[in-house]
Amino acid sequence: MVVATLSTVILRIILTQSRLTHHQVSRIQAQYAAKAGVVYALNKLRKNDDANWPSTGEYTRIMRKSGATSPDFNEPNLPGSIDRVEITVYGSGSGVSGTRKLSSRAIFTYTP
Repeated sequence: MVVATLSTVILRIILTQSRLTHHQVSRIQAQYAAKAGVVYALNKLRKNDDANWPSTGEYTRIMRKSGATSPDFNEPNLPGSIDRVEITVYGSGSGVSGTRKLSSRAIFTYTP
């Protein structure tokens, strides 16, 4: 009886740790996906090579693993837990010293 109880407790601890680890991995993937969104936007703005990234005004673009329609875009290398990355570029002068402010937010799902 003692062995069975001890085994149950140990199994519950292992399962809880496994869920916590999986959730943490999903959060870290979301953090890096958001950072990738900022880097992508910075490259587009520096090169000014895409008509979908206007030089003035505020706008939001969405990066998805697949199924995006213009002006949003696909990034097939996104992890499976990431639903989308929302990248917002604000108007001129919204950032430090007259620069443009950028923000990026990754939406992810965690299923235990």
